[in-house]
Amino acid sequence: MPGDSSSAGPSEGGGASGSSANTGSGGSSSSSGGSGSGADSGDASATTTSSGSSGSGTLADGAAGDTAAETAGAIADAGGCASGVDLLKTGNARTDTYDCLLLALAAKYGHPDPMMVKAQVQQESAFNVLATSPDSPCGSPAGWSDAESKSFGLVQVTPACGEEKPALLPNGHPNLDKDMQSALWATSVFNPSLNLEEGFKTITGSLQSLKAKYPGCTSAQYVAMSAGAFNSGDSSVSGCGSYNARAQSYVNAVLGHYRTFAASAGWPNPY
Repeated sequence: MPGDSSSAGPSEGGGASGSSANTGSGGSSSSSGGSGSGADSGDASATTTSSGSSGSGTLADGAAGDTAAETAGAIADAGGCASGVDLLKTGNARTDTYDCLLLALAAKYGHPDPMMVKAQVQQESAFNVLATSPDSPCGSPAGWSDAESKSFGLVQVTPACGEEKPALLPNGHPNLDKDMQSALWATSVFNPSLNLEEGFKTITGSLQSLKAKYPGCTSAQYVAMSAGAFNSGDSSVSGCGSYNARAQSYVNAVLGHYRTFAASAGWPNPY
């Protein structure tokens, strides 16, 4: 999800993904910022149920946080659900649908905590595959309609911000096909496999750039920082566990979902 107008976009290696509040999910979703967006429009249901640790969003630090995050990373590296065990399983069929894909993508892109991305999906779309943001966070590229300039899918990626290029049609416009039986579905912006992979690319891009910019943070802090950057841009993060107000609100909301999921799944929680 793109950040606000003061935040960097895709060129920063992150912070340009999906927009937020979705149409038709009926659940919590994050708001988008992006150039031209400002407040978190669509966060109402999410923010009422979540907050940071002790209500402040303060992240765990020190060896304990590193150990838990590294444990999650080791689990992700085990190859998703290849063993037949879904380690992200909460018992809710809707939110558990994409667990094996989340685990596999975390291993592929080196994300240490796939449960965090699962929590971000809850915040972005409430697991509504066809979720579409109400705003156009990066404006409309020349020749694109407003409808083509929204954020889409599970993790609300935004082609207008330069994301999800594999979902562009030969004419350069995004493929907005919603028919899962169509030949076009394989490259649709809504296709879960494509959508989540593009989300992981953006999130892990921010993760690496923030590690380079702010050495010495804990693993748990870096993961949460990359989530804040996904919503509001890398420039919304000012240090280890430090954010502007918009990114802090997003991280607080995501951590609320994370705590719920982790408790249900028996997943280590370092935050």
